[in-house]
Amino acid sequence: MVDCYAEDKVYQILRLGVKKQYYTLDSLAEKFGVSTRTIRNYIKQINKDLKGIAYFKNIRGKGFHLYIEDYAKFEEIFKKISRQAHIMDTPQKRLAFIIQHLMAEDDSNTIDELAFNMNIGRTTLINDLKKAAAVLNPYGLKIIGKQNKGMYLSGEELNLRLFIIENIYDYLYSDYPLDKEIKEIVLQTAQRYAIESASQEMLSKFVTLMLDRLLNEHPLDRLNEKYYKLLETKEFKIAKEIAYLIERTLNIAIPIPEIIFITLPIVGRRTPANTKSMADITITEEIKRLMSFIIEKLDAEMNLKINNQPLLKDLEYHLTFMINRLIFDIRLKNPLLGDIKRKYPVAYKMAEVAGKVIEEKYDISVSEDELGYLALYFGVFIGENENKERHLRKVAVVCGTGRGTARIIVIQLQRVIGNHVSIDLFSDHEITKEILSDYDLVFSTVYIPFPLEQPLIQISEIFDEAYVAKEVEKVAFYRKYNLPNVKLKHSILSALLGEDRFFILDHNKGYWENICVMVDRLYEKGYVDGDFKKRLKEREEKGTTIFDSYIALPHTLNCASENIVLSLGVLDRPLQTVSGKEIKLIFLLGVPQHMKQDSSLLVKIYDEIITIANDRQLINRLALSKSYAEISHLLEHNVRGW
Repeated sequence: MVDCYAEDKVYQILRLGVKKQYYTLDSLAEKFGVSTRTIRNYIKQINKDLKGIAYFKNIRGKGFHLYIEDYAKFEEIFKKISRQAHIMDTPQKRLAFIIQHLMAEDDSNTIDELAFNMNIGRTTLINDLKKAAAVLNPYGLKIIGKQNKGMYLSGEELNLRLFIIENIYDYLYSDYPLDKEIKEIVLQTAQRYAIESASQEMLSKFVTLMLDRLLNEHPLDRLNEKYYKLLETKEFKIAKEIAYLIERTLNIAIPIPEIIFITLPIVGRRTPANTKSMADITITEEIKRLMSFIIEKLDAEMNLKINNQPLLKDLEYHLTFMINRLIFDIRLKNPLLGDIKRKYPVAYKMAEVAGKVIEEKYDISVSEDELGYLALYFGVFIGENENKERHLRKVAVVCGTGRGTARIIVIQLQRVIGNHVSIDLFSDHEITKEILSDYDLVFSTVYIPFPLEQPLIQISEIFDEAYVAKEVEKVAFYRKYNLPNVKLKHSILSALLGEDRFFILDHNKGYWENICVMVDRLYEKGYVDGDFKKRLKEREEKGTTIFDSYIALPHTLNCASENIVLSLGVLDRPLQTVSGKEIKLIFLLGVPQHMKQDSSLLVKIYDEIITIANDRQLINRLALSKSYAEISHLLEHNVRGW
């Protein structure tokens, strides 16, 4: 979808603000089709430009609210912005104007006439036409004719309508005089079938566009055969009911292709959030098979097994609507895509794996926007697998100051670890290694002069509770997975690796040959079992384990250890694989059987590897490392798993 200029959105945000309501970041991001970070930047700019006149303030639990300090100046500025917003000063508005005129299907639109009508220069219009051609191309639409003799828009009517809906509907139809009776027909029918509000709004857009094109003699005269498969669906029956009521109200006939058109927003709607809306939705055997293929692929490629049945059921519902959207060319804009990719990289990677399965099974392309929505479900899976339990019985607090200060520390710690954990206080003079050995975890405000077997978290008298909570979570991970390092590290990869599991590989050897070098050495040291290499080979034959740019992640089950076994091989020059991809880092992973049921550690490993994959400079520095100490230092200072 084409984005408006920021100035246009700033005006729209101000328009919302003067309504004296509250707006959350997420609601604004979804409304304007941008990320929450972008909305923050818009609001920051507004507050800067209107300093002393008006400002947005985020009210906890409610959202952003516009406060006006100088009403006279604000009214003057707002009127000026309003006037500017109504002239064609953005590519979005100019595009809408151009398409509206080219849709006339005659060749009377010369470039000079368009430029005159739009009150813009000829050069600006020529550039806009080039941009328009690029935006229209994915829809199979073309600008035909010569600029000096006349131009018109060519393409299928359905594709034109989908382009309008997804790009310029608000510019062309925001003031369309749809009858109140028609609005009520759409609303009441949608509510009767428990269609949620967002889908009701989209349905209303389709009905408006259908009526405008049909009544102005631009009907859908032909459709691809695949669309006629909708005739037997429940969604078509809903659309047919709406069409029948409109026919009676307007005394017109609505042909079958037009009814199919208004079926599209129903069959391709977002997955309903309420249970009532799901009651009449049937999960087909085809979707169930697709779900099984996706689970198998995630297990094979990432060793992540989803066994949460309620989540799988929700995924099946989502896939039902998603496949409909993909088959019937309904594009959804995902305003949260940037945030999802940044905050949930592993979930997005899982969505990419699932997307490849869908593309193979249906021979259709899955957009990043759809992958983003799919990633939200995998994000739920990851969140539910995270280790939230502290598993702490009692902790020791070593303090070098008075008891009053020590009690403040205890109060803060209770907010972090809970009141169920026993907390014992010690001065720095009375502690010994034997005394502290009886505790699960030690907090200290002073230097402890002897090594501890227990995890140690250094704190100050007044500490950052969020930071300490993260450190406690880290301790839980170390205890749960028997990680060897007592010193809590920032990087999970650094904690899992060791001197004897770091390899400098030979770029003159093949990919599999280098993997064999690593496996043989690990077998000699007892890290992997005798059949590990065989299982790894079988896994490689099923599909590539090249994870991302310059990184490979071969992995399989390991029967020699109850703990995960990670090793790293580096190549100072890229190794060319048979598929033509280049490899600089090989993370070799041995996964114990029980880990298949608990993926939280694997998720953190993938999270860090994705971070590395997105940093070309770090990849090169790791690849040129000559020792484990160098690797550990780079990981600790550049990759934060916590």
